[in-house]
Amino acid sequence: MSPELRETIERYFLHAGMPHLQHDYDPREDTLTRLAPFLLVIFVLGLVASLTTVPLLRRLAIAAVLVALIVGAFVIINRLRGRRAFALPDRVGYIEAGVLLIAPAAASLVTDGDPLNAAYVLLATAVIAGVLYVLVSLGIFSLIIHLGRAALIGIWQAASIAARAMPLMLALLLFLFLSTETWQAFGQLVGWRFGGVMILFATLVLAVLHGGLKRERQAIMSPELDAALAGRAKSTPAAPLCDQGIQPHRVELRWIERVNVSVALLVSLTLRVLAVGLAVGGFFFIFGLLVMDRELTTAWVAQQAEIDVFFSASLDGREVVVTEPLIRVSLLLGGFSSLYFAVSALGDSRNRQEFVEDEIDRLSNVVAASAYYRGALSVPAEK
Repeated sequence: MSPELRETIERYFLHAGMPHLQHDYDPREDTLTRLAPFLLVIFVLGLVASLTTVPLLRRLAIAAVLVALIVGAFVIINRLRGRRAFALPDRVGYIEAGVLLIAPAAASLVTDGDPLNAAYVLLATAVIAGVLYVLVSLGIFSLIIHLGRAALIGIWQAASIAARAMPLMLALLLFLFLSTETWQAFGQLVGWRFGGVMILFATLVLAVLHGGLKRERQAIMSPELDAALAGRAKSTPAAPLCDQGIQPHRVELRWIERVNVSVALLVSLTLRVLAVGLAVGGFFFIFGLLVMDRELTTAWVAQQAEIDVFFSASLDGREVVVTEPLIRVSLLLGGFSSLYFAVSALGDSRNRQEFVEDEIDRLSNVVAASAYYRGALSVPAEK
């Protein structure tokens, strides 16, 4: 297998959201390097947030100077190594990443002298970097960016399933939307409680999708080495390996590769569920603009107390208002509809096939390409 073909196939794995299928995957070369621009942004934001005793303009100036120094150091190192001035490094180590994360907390400790505030800054930067590391390592960003036409087809299929499976649920949600109890319960749900309910909906959606697709995941991860596998591989960049007579290597995925396949499947299907939830939430938001004015919202939610109004305008002698309770109620009904749609999509055989078939085919093609890719890599060892 030529280096060019290998690079093409490995880029295909990355774009499909399964970078861990690459041979000898190295977090420093394959994850931290791609994460380097994000780490620099986290460093700047953390530094600006940490210098609480310094005026804002001076904070921005200090951050700009430090970024210029870091970029200048990268440019000098690249030129000394004969690389382009602004080329990304081939390898970013954990030490370099750690320095960028610790520096804002150290700056906060030096300027403020408050260890607790410095600890908060360090915790915040570490959590953000950790989340980004997981997203980049599992190829979630790359998958979302490169889904393209497949994502549009999936959303269209989800819309057709929703139109068939959700009419009764929409009627129930419309009844709930026009219920005073709904506005009293959800309209005053603020802060961590509102976030907690939305996270609960998201968790239940992921649990339904993960638990309901166990059979499909096993079929993707353990394909048979037969003619069907070759047919799938020929529709991928690994097609030249099939033409060269390379024998596929039996796919025995490591735990991290199994996680990567599962996450790629969950992300693409979750986007479809999310699209349905956003559409339903958007419908109730528009419906609320038409039927809910300031007085009715106040009477239903706050019992004559003041409510937060983000926007108001007069239309044909009637005030149209965008209120915080309207946004919360619309989002929560959209979250509930996402959960119902996920259950409906997997609970009916026809809906299930339309919902997952194209995504199962896409991931099965990637795993088929992986089998021939591994077979090609094993050829020198067999000689």
